Formats: sequence, C-alpha cells, structure tokens
Amino acid sequence: MKISLRVIGVMSLALSLNAAAGEKGIDANQCLTTKVKVAEEIGNVFSRTISFRVDGYDEFVRRVSGTGTYKALEVTPEQIVFDSHFRYDGVPASSGKTTVKEDGRTVCWNEKCSTWTDASGVSFNPLFWGMPKGDLRVGQTWTVDIPVPWELGPAGKETIKVISIDPKNDSITLERSGEGEGAAENEIKKVPLVKDKKTYVVDVTAGKASWDGYTTFRRGIIMSDVLLMQRPIKVSSKETGESTGIERQYILLNAMPVGLL
Repeated sequence: MKISLRVIGVMSLALSLNAAAGEKGIDANQCLTTKVKVAEEIGNVFSRTISFRVDGYDEFVRRVSGTGTYKALEVTPEQIVFDSHFRYDGVPASSGKTTVKEDGRTVCWNEKCSTWTDASGVSFNPLFWGMPKGDLRVGQTWTVDIPVPWELGPAGKETIKVISIDPKNDSITLERSGEGEGAAENEIKKVPLVKDKKTYVVDVTAGKASWDGYTTFRRGIIMSDVLLMQRPIKVSSKETGESTGIERQYILLNAMPVGLL
C-alpha cells in the first residue's frame, strides 16, 4: 500500500496535536469507567475473520458478522444489566439479558456468568486493559498479564499505550500489543483444507501468537475496535504429510446508532 507525502504530513500533524493534548492528560475514570444511564441504548456492528494460509493448500477463510443492541435496565456500582439483542448474519436472532459485573471482568448471559474473554464487546474489560488510575497522557504505557486463554489468543502479556486523548468528549484511544504461547479459547485443532481440488481434514499445531490493535473508548463504551492476531502453524495429515503456514484472526467493531440496526 502506497502512502503519499501529503498523508504522512497529515498523520504527523495529528500526532503533534495528540501530543499537545497529551500534555494536559485525561483522568482514567473519565474515559474508561463505564458510564450509562437507565434506558440508554447502545448499538454496534462487528465481524470476525479466521484465515489459515498453508503451503500447498488453498487458503481457508471463515467470516462471521452481525449487530448488537444494548438497552440499560439497571445501573449500580456492582453491575450493569442490559436488555440485549443480537443478529448474526445468516443465523436466527437472539435476545436476552447481558449483565456486566466486576468493572467488566465478568459477563453473564441470561444469568450464566463467566470471565469475559471476548476480544471485544460493548464496554471496557480489565482482562485486556488492566485498571489504570489517575492522569493518562499520550505516549504513556503499562503492561497487563492476561492469565487465561481468550477469544483470539492464548494467555500472555500485553503492553498498552495511550495513542490519543479527547478530554472534551471523555474519549481515549489505546493500542494493545501482546504475545503468548499455548491454546486460545475454543482452540481450532482441525481444519478442512483443499489441495488439488480435494479436501483433507488436517491437524493443526500453533506456535507463538502475537497481536496488535487500536481501541477507542468514550466513557467506558467501545466506539471502535480493531485487533489482529497472527501465529505460525504446522498442519499434518496421513494423506498429505506436514506443511507450515500462518494463522491469522482479526475482529472489527464499531458503535452504530440503534435505529439503524
């Protein structure tokens, strides 16, 4: 992809403006603590892509996309309860109660609770971002240990960096870059790959994963999110032997007006 000098100049100016804004800082509570009111409605659109590119095979790609709406029913210091509606394209819609607890660490779907391991979602999740306190400034960094496998990757370590701030709109953009070894949540261990127009179900062994992406929060609500995870893989089958390749997964999420969803 070619980037013009004009675009580079605009990017440099934006970074300079962000740096100037960063001198003032923004309180973490102002931009990262989830703040909603009863009856407030939130909507988002999202997608996830999974790709296996392996030597000697056709590339394997699967995509899922959809929309979600959340109407706040209860807001207390202990939890936020949403009336939620999801439409994953190509499958029946679903509705129920989403309850966010422990500042986002735990999510419950119709009263069934678990650690919130989704790569993205409606609001701030300390599993990926930690719990920063006080004044946050452009260029500031901190580290987070992810203790459990999650949607796109294994347990690992992340570095969080403040990319830009907007105190007037209670907003912040953060970068999360990390790496880890081991299985992801719901690890894909077998994949149907096509070779010379014939399909083989191969075993997959994954190597070290790395991921990077940007997320923008406004009062704890995710306004935009992009994250890409990549890792080397080996595949094998009795019919075709062993081959190497790359697995990559990415998610995209953007806030949308509820009336359009």
